[in-house]
Amino acid sequence: MTTISSAYGYTATILAGTAKPASEQTGSSGTQKPVMVATDLRQDLGVEVTLSPAALRALAEQAKAAATPDEEEQITQKMKDILSAIFLTSAKQAEAADTALPPLTGNAAADTARKAAAKQASDFIDGKAANPFRGKTATELAAVIVDAEGKYTVNERRAAFAEFARQDHVLTMDTLTPKNEFEKKANDAEVPPSGTTERLASARKATDFLNGKGTNPFAALNRDQLTAIIANDGGDYTVNERRAALARRDELEKAVLAKAAKELSYAEKAIANNESVTGTPERVERARLATRFLNGWDKTNPFAGLTRDELNAIVFDETKSYTTNEQRAAFAELKQYLPSNAIPEDPKKTSTDKTKTGTKTGTDKSKTDDPYNTQGAYSPRLMQQVMRANNTQYLLGLFGGGGSFGGGLSSYIGGSRFA
Repeated sequence: MTTISSAYGYTATILAGTAKPASEQTGSSGTQKPVMVATDLRQDLGVEVTLSPAALRALAEQAKAAATPDEEEQITQKMKDILSAIFLTSAKQAEAADTALPPLTGNAAADTARKAAAKQASDFIDGKAANPFRGKTATELAAVIVDAEGKYTVNERRAAFAEFARQDHVLTMDTLTPKNEFEKKANDAEVPPSGTTERLASARKATDFLNGKGTNPFAALNRDQLTAIIANDGGDYTVNERRAALARRDELEKAVLAKAAKELSYAEKAIANNESVTGTPERVERARLATRFLNGWDKTNPFAGLTRDELNAIVFDETKSYTTNEQRAAFAELKQYLPSNAIPEDPKKTSTDKTKTGTKTGTDKSKTDDPYNTQGAYSPRLMQQVMRANNTQYLLGLFGGGGSFGGGLSSYIGGSRFA
């Protein structure tokens, strides 16, 4: 997620900048090397970026050529603009991207070809066609992603990024996967270039962990920090350290998916439905639609049409940029990209299913107590709660409204929108 970051030893060199003192260097060698000012794209843009430094440099080189003059601050801003433009956060944006046309020249044959190319990119995003950029080189893909001349549609740039990220991921995983016993032994014997006591201890602990002899030295880090280590191809970490970080990130991701798949209780739903939302009107509306979708009041998922990378950014968000309901709605879309064994079963749901064997639907107490069950929003249980409500805030909480979204009860159930 956070990929241009100097924290936790991540080499963030995109272009030559002002060299920092050795004590402030990112790398483990202790030598001075130029690094750009740490830029947290995850915080600034709320996007999922898990590219290696080499891949980021390839993008930065294209951004550098598009900036005038080529100063570091402008390159950084250009990178933000690029990623912000191709990472969408709502179904509304995805729909607009699907209908966008490439710049036309008036040449019938050329324009027809460009329209066909743009349509194939949109079809790929929608799962209907192969990626038109599959097999292109990293440099070619970076040029499309940056799109300095404005020749491509958003979906073409999204498709190019998908292939760019796929290739980078393949290279990273190939590096971290020992092919034989000789490579494994070489990885076990590898030491950090710096040779400091702290770095040597970290490398040794990672090797012990991978060989079943100790705990993971990166157990206390969050997903962003772990990604920074995994993607670090600059030699700051040993292969075994990066593999240990990958193992820990897998654990965290499984926990997030398990939480997203867990069936919420009535009390948990009430809390989720009333989470505070601030920001732009579009941001507030998206959160409201996520709540309506999860409660069955709207059939359209506000995150429909987003790519896996975009959905990952929401589901695995660690910056509190999205509400619980937004993350759960995004997870509902993300499931189509995940193998069935990637989603842990909900123990509570499994237990409930076993106890309900041979019984009729609706006899389970957890179902009848849930106002958002399959009986509909106006279930008998909900109406009982409404009749007993002794204050406005509690009443609005039952419907997932209240002050969270500014619209109150009427914004959720008023007019034809509740039909």
